[in-house]
Amino acid sequence: MFRIIAAAAALIAFATAPAAAEQITYTATLNGVTEPTATGSAAAGTATISVDTATQTIDARIEIHGLRTGQLAQHLAHSRMGPMHLHRYQGDDVTLILPFPFGDTYAATADGFTVTLSDYPYADGAQRTGSRLDFAAFVAALAGDPIFLNVHTEAFGDGEISGRLVPAS
Repeated sequence: MFRIIAAAAALIAFATAPAAAEQITYTATLNGVTEPTATGSAAAGTATISVDTATQTIDARIEIHGLRTGQLAQHLAHSRMGPMHLHRYQGDDVTLILPFPFGDTYAATADGFTVTLSDYPYADGAQRTGSRLDFAAFVAALAGDPIFLNVHTEAFGDGEISGRLVPAS
């Protein structure tokens, strides 16, 4: 009888164990010549966004060329949002998901700037934007919806350059 109870307990524990954590990485090539930011801007960039499903954190490495931090949308740079965000596109519905707040993570380079974030809690970013996507819905959206990184500037308040996140190969 004890073996049956132990086996049943082990089966229940296995069935209720959380799914294995993983690191999911996405990349984006940013420009101003494709939708949704067909601005004609010569600025460009790349982004690598890694999502840790165990800690529910984001690591990001973003490189922007042809724009200076002083050109970023100042009303956003000086707000909780910051001038760069992830947006979810669903037809005409565009949802702000995750901001990359302006601050020490932004560093000037010879022809632009970089943004480096480590262990950025998704919940903190979602709270900044008022996003209604919990972490699981965010991960599902990354896998199934068009998610873009937009860089907002004074010249182009809706975004001067952007790039769609795609799974890293």
